[in-house]
Amino acid sequence: MKPYHLLLVCALLLIAACSKLYPPEGNFKAKLLASFCAFHIVQIEDADGKGRGMDWTDPSGKEYKNVFTVKNHCDFGKTGIKVGDTFKAVIIDKPVETNCAVCMGFMETPPFQWNIRVVE
Repeated sequence: MKPYHLLLVCALLLIAACSKLYPPEGNFKAKLLASFCAFHIVQIEDADGKGRGMDWTDPSGKEYKNVFTVKNHCDFGKTGIKVGDTFKAVIIDKPVETNCAVCMGFMETPPFQWNIRVVE
């Protein structure tokens, strides 16, 4: 391998390692649409949340707009938010708690997921 090829490969690897997908900043208004065991479907309700959710159709054919699945179910489960409640949240990089007891149930959820922290 020629020296400039090696330099090019190293540069590409460095660029790839530094390019991380950062979540959008700021808080947004959301509504808990469904919740079962460790599965929570949240719908973004304001323009500040644009691009943070996806349009999704559940297995029964019901369509949802601008939704995502809560990835950090341990943290979210402690908030006391019930289905139908609205709240303000912010997207975070890592959950605080990653180990908690949950039931063995399953609910189909959107593939788009975020770790969130409820702020209001």
